[in-house]
Amino acid sequence: MGFGLAGFYLAPAAYEQRWVNISLALASGLQPSQNFLYAVIADAEHNAFNRIASNTAVLIIVLTGIFAALNLPRSRSKAQPLNKSLWGTLVALSVTAAFLMLRISNILWEALPQLRFVQFPWRWMSILAIPFAVFISAAIVQKRARGYSAAAMIAVLAVLACTATYMVRRTWWDSEDVPVLLEALQNDEGFEGVDEYDPLGDDHSLLPEKLERVIVTPGPEADAELKSPVEVTVQGWTAEKKEMCITTREPAVLKLRLLDYPAWRVEVNEAVVVPEQTGETAQITVPLAAGSSRVLVRFIRTPDRTIGGLICATSILIALLLFASRPRESRQ
Repeated sequence: MGFGLAGFYLAPAAYEQRWVNISLALASGLQPSQNFLYAVIADAEHNAFNRIASNTAVLIIVLTGIFAALNLPRSRSKAQPLNKSLWGTLVALSVTAAFLMLRISNILWEALPQLRFVQFPWRWMSILAIPFAVFISAAIVQKRARGYSAAAMIAVLAVLACTATYMVRRTWWDSEDVPVLLEALQNDEGFEGVDEYDPLGDDHSLLPEKLERVIVTPGPEADAELKSPVEVTVQGWTAEKKEMCITTREPAVLKLRLLDYPAWRVEVNEAVVVPEQTGETAQITVPLAAGSSRVLVRFIRTPDRTIGGLICATSILIALLLFASRPRESRQ
């Protein structure tokens, strides 16, 4: 059921891997074997970050264990908020998440299909956080019945607050990264992507930085420069739709600040055309005839996205039917 509910994402993620250089997601420094808790490689910045992640993971594992023990179901306890089934499920999830962060689980990372693309085993902290939050919440609910002091809860919250503060102030990455990226977006300069999500056949390092949205160059048989002026009118430029009008007195080539993924459909004067490939980059390049050309580029819904949406919608319907069919007593 969980996989079905995530179908709107899983189906495209599985199918569209063939569009990109996905294997580069496992380049050196990004492999699971290099990112287990307290793993060390020949990269000081990587080791510094992994140490912070490892310390945080250990803290969450320890606190989860403590609060799981405090919530251990007792048959005679009427104040116990977690029944045996829920408690056992959360404990099993906690043990699994913690195990997958340790080097001894490497055989699973190598054998299980696609698990290696999680890249960083410490990312299982996001899963461990679910039982962690439930166990703490349950302990707070029953603290009066069991005699827990408010001071203990305050101490836990203080530890979490101090950990969060440390992580924000002492992370190794450049503090200017986000402001620089935001400025580039606001100035319409674009930003450099990552290798593993480049379309096949593209090397974005060969593309000039800060390109114009639309560039018109001479055709392959023309001189180095266009002999007559070109009129370019960009009528719309959104995330999923680019619309423009190009007027030229001689054949030309249109180059967009856009990479050619299979979901982009290019139309010139309402006729679908296939973008040309330069052999080095996957920049969308379209030949234009002399005259006025209306160019429309749209990101269409491919079959994998539709199938994923249907799987998700079906799973939601099944979940609602299962919930509605439960006896009222089990919902109380």
